[in-house]
Amino acid sequence: MSTYNIIAAALYGKLSASTALVGALGGTAIYNTLAPDSATYPRVVFRSLAGGPANINPSDMRELIYSVTTYALDKGQAGTIDAIISPLLHRQALTVSGYTNYWTARETEINNVELPPNGAPVFAVGAQYRIRIDN
Repeated sequence: MSTYNIIAAALYGKLSASTALVGALGGTAIYNTLAPDSATYPRVVFRSLAGGPANINPSDMRELIYSVTTYALDKGQAGTIDAIISPLLHRQALTVSGYTNYWTARETEINNVELPPNGAPVFAVGAQYRIRIDN
């Protein structure tokens, strides 16, 4: 299995296991890479941004950057949900099949607004997370 698939499974597992997050979203509106057109707000989308093998030892050590972003029609709601996500991931271990996650840290903050074709603003609040794994 690719590391992208196992990291996606680890992130989804960690986020969807949080009753506080699922409650704030009104369900498991958590998506890998892209939410479907039918998805409602608020929702969380995580995606791989960069990274790969560290190539500093013979093992399969990897350093990856993922964004985890909340999208909502209200900026305050997006920020509140991001505040639930941050302690779930920052300096917390992920269960990554076949690997040991020895570092997950919140780094660059995301705070953006998008204007879809209907003109209603969608607020994006989240962060980039550095995930280090080794087998």
